[in-house]
Amino acid sequence: MTKVKIAFTSTIKQEKESETFRKSGTGELTEHNRITRVSYLEDGEVPVKLLIKENDVIIRRGDSASDYSQLHFSVGQKKECRYVAQGYQMDLTSRAKIIKFFPKIDGSRELHIEYDLFSGLYLVGNYTVTLIFT
Repeated sequence: MTKVKIAFTSTIKQEKESETFRKSGTGELTEHNRITRVSYLEDGEVPVKLLIKENDVIIRRGDSASDYSQLHFSVGQKKECRYVAQGYQMDLTSRAKIIKFFPKIDGSRELHIEYDLFSGLYLVGNYTVTLIFT
């Protein structure tokens, strides 16, 4: 288990609008059998867990049954995702275009995901998520 600092950047593009969010946290990273697990507290309070395999990533944010999100990404495949807020559930589908997980020259590691998110047949938006672990 390795202690890490996490820098999270998410860019959302919906129609002609774009917005970028940045978050940070501290957590732990473990690796076993080519599977990487990361857990951290976003902004010191919201638990986030990642399961990273080759071309397959699951991100779960939040820990209560009434407020959480779970996103699943696999390159070129549609995967079920879920947002639950105040007990209301929204089922979505992701289609990842790119998943890259690589070491950087400075010794940190970067996870980069580009994906589309759908509600039924409707495109919710295009997303880019980057997490840097130092």
